[in-house]
Amino acid sequence: MRASSSIIRGRLSPDERAEIERLALRMRKPMPGPIALKLNRHVATVTWFMIRNGLIERPLHYGHQKPHVRKNGVAVRPYSAREDRRIIALRVEGKNPREIAETITAEIGVQRTGHSVSVRLTMLASYTGSPDDLTLPTQEKAA
Repeated sequence: MRASSSIIRGRLSPDERAEIERLALRMRKPMPGPIALKLNRHVATVTWFMIRNGLIERPLHYGHQKPHVRKNGVAVRPYSAREDRRIIALRVEGKNPREIAETITAEIGVQRTGHSVSVRLTMLASYTGSPDDLTLPTQEKAA
């Protein structure tokens, strides 16, 4: 879905948040796209709100996206199951996202920021299973 130039940008208002919740609860299968269209909001804004508030669940998949470089030159390396397990373990130990990012960067060799880890923790919290329940591709199981 391509963003229109007339789409409202910025933070969601309390009324918009309430409307997203109302619409999501009325839908048999809540979908961010139709809700975003009704509110004239970007679908990513609505999706993130729905994930953070438990209105939808996004399953975690590993091995489906390879490391790549964006058009702006930024290298992207998706999180692995090994990283996710380590992030959860460090969080359970009481580490904050910045400390977790530093540890992951040192141990695994992939540059992670505190913000990136914080977002990942939110994604992991929205997953209803445990990390051991996650489906891993063959190459990840050996790690």
